[in-house]
Amino acid sequence: MARHAGVSKTSVSFAFNQPDNLNAATRERILSAAAELGYRPSQIARRLTSRRTDQIGLVVPQSTRDIFANPFLPELIRGIGDVCDQEGIAIVIVPPVGGSIARAVDSALVDGLILLGLVPNHPELEEVRRSGTPLVGLDIEDWDGVDVIALDDALGACQAAEHLYALGHRDIAVVLIAQHPDSPVDEHHGISARRLAGIRRGLGLPRQPDAPPGAVHLRMLSGAVSEEGGRAAFAELNADGALPTAVLTMSDITAIGVLSAAIDAGVSVPGELSVIGYDDVPAASWTTPRLTTVHQPIRDKGRRAALQLVHAIRFGAEHVPVVEILPTRLVVRGSTGPPRDRVASIRPGEGGVAAR
Repeated sequence: MARHAGVSKTSVSFAFNQPDNLNAATRERILSAAAELGYRPSQIARRLTSRRTDQIGLVVPQSTRDIFANPFLPELIRGIGDVCDQEGIAIVIVPPVGGSIARAVDSALVDGLILLGLVPNHPELEEVRRSGTPLVGLDIEDWDGVDVIALDDALGACQAAEHLYALGHRDIAVVLIAQHPDSPVDEHHGISARRLAGIRRGLGLPRQPDAPPGAVHLRMLSGAVSEEGGRAAFAELNADGALPTAVLTMSDITAIGVLSAAIDAGVSVPGELSVIGYDDVPAASWTTPRLTTVHQPIRDKGRRAALQLVHAIRFGAEHVPVVEILPTRLVVRGSTGPPRDRVASIRPGEGGVAAR
């Protein structure tokens, strides 16, 4: 290219990156040569030279196959995109590489990262943090020195459990989110732990699983955050023909899988089985019956995370990290009702929260 235009490589660089350093005739000769050769400067090379990529990464603890099976993530990305579109930057989705978050992050050409749903003691988080890349934690517990945008997870789960208890449910299954491959029922860490604590509080249970005789029977199992995960959870609960009267899940897409599998099996919802989700994705109001769920401001959460990350990238050491806890609330729809043994005898007005 430089030889064809009869100029130096530095002049070519100036023509595309710093045109004020060239006279008009030289720049025009270079651009004409570029057009003749079909030459276009490499945006990747330009970004690497400037040490800016104009991209931010969303790190998700799910495989590429599962990312868009969960309608929560597109809604979250919409919120992040609201900010990225205004700032002229792109979003890169960063799933684990070979099961490793650190390996994925190491190969991501981004200016900053939003980390979704990882626990603070995740073995690879400190490695990511030491890289010096600006970070924002989503749905993570307080992480010293890092921006955090999280939910009042326990309150939303507590309200869902109180709703079931008020309806008369005493045999309840909880479908947890598995955080680590070697810990399929992860009730002690992360999102599952916070929400399970709220569920226990809403049911009046002690934190430990040993409940006194005659109290609520709480079953726990894990499921992938997908419709298939919900169907598998229903199959496990129905394996011995002794279904609980209610299932409380940690995500709407899992709840939709439970609901669909129940209906396919001839189980009436909510007549024989009540189902509650968590997230309030748009699809929660499209199911039949419509899904009772815990609402969280998904799109706003994405916007807030992106705004904090852009600020951290722009101001570097001057940026002061914040922790924001966003509200949750129960939305009662048609997928919950009295348990099987109370359907015929329940009095009008009984059951607590009014449906909407």
